[in-house]
Amino acid sequence: MTNSSAIIDLRPLEQFLEGHLPNAVHIPFNQLDDLWHEVPPKGTVLSLCVEPSDQRKVLELFLERNFIIEDVFTSESLSKLPVETGPSHHRLWFGNPVVEEYAQLITPDTKATSAIDVGCGSGRDVILLGLMGYDVFAIDYFDQALERVSHSAERWDVNVSTVQMDCRKNPEKLIELIQKEQPQLIMQSRFLHRPLFDIYQEHLPTGCKIVIHTFLEGAAKFGKPKKADFLLKNDELSERFEDWSVLLNQVHHLEDGRPLSMFIAQKT
Repeated sequence: MTNSSAIIDLRPLEQFLEGHLPNAVHIPFNQLDDLWHEVPPKGTVLSLCVEPSDQRKVLELFLERNFIIEDVFTSESLSKLPVETGPSHHRLWFGNPVVEEYAQLITPDTKATSAIDVGCGSGRDVILLGLMGYDVFAIDYFDQALERVSHSAERWDVNVSTVQMDCRKNPEKLIELIQKEQPQLIMQSRFLHRPLFDIYQEHLPTGCKIVIHTFLEGAAKFGKPKKADFLLKNDELSERFEDWSVLLNQVHHLEDGRPLSMFIAQKT
């Protein structure tokens, strides 16, 4: 096992707590179907810890997804290696680069501060905000996404409330939530519905910050999305929120070349 390989322990929790490799991440095999979003990108070099009865199936699943399996350990082989006991708080996944790289700009100043993630998807940003100390309201239209978020929130022991909502068809529900919770942060990642900007302008409390990380108009030449409704113009956010305090206004490029906004502004 090299220092560059990521370690995923797929054994039951009690076995993991009794002894696991340093820096190992626990993803129980019986929960893997719901936790692929916590696995690193395809092509990553992995070391796996498994129960012998699961070994063949685990290898098939990871090799099918083009992971490179460097080592496979069982509890018996781990007994001959240096291990750690108790829980592990390591993670192999990465969230929104705005949150990962500029956390200092959005870290809550006080306890019991709420945030709303609009269109939360797999919930990585929800978990990151929860780990920062926010009480997070995770909004999505799809039940399956919200179930996954709830599961992850329980695993990471963060305070998350899931809200099924179609912000396009029922914007008044978002307004009601904002008025009730008075959030100090709005997260909007890879989701664009311009009428939401009007809601932010009118209904967010003074001091609330918005984080918008979504595709810019240049993305169309590299792939999806291609419709103008789903693509920000290059200076659209800075112009739209010109009366706010802009804390960050940069461009992030995916490996395939598609540009996304990295925008944080605070209502003044």
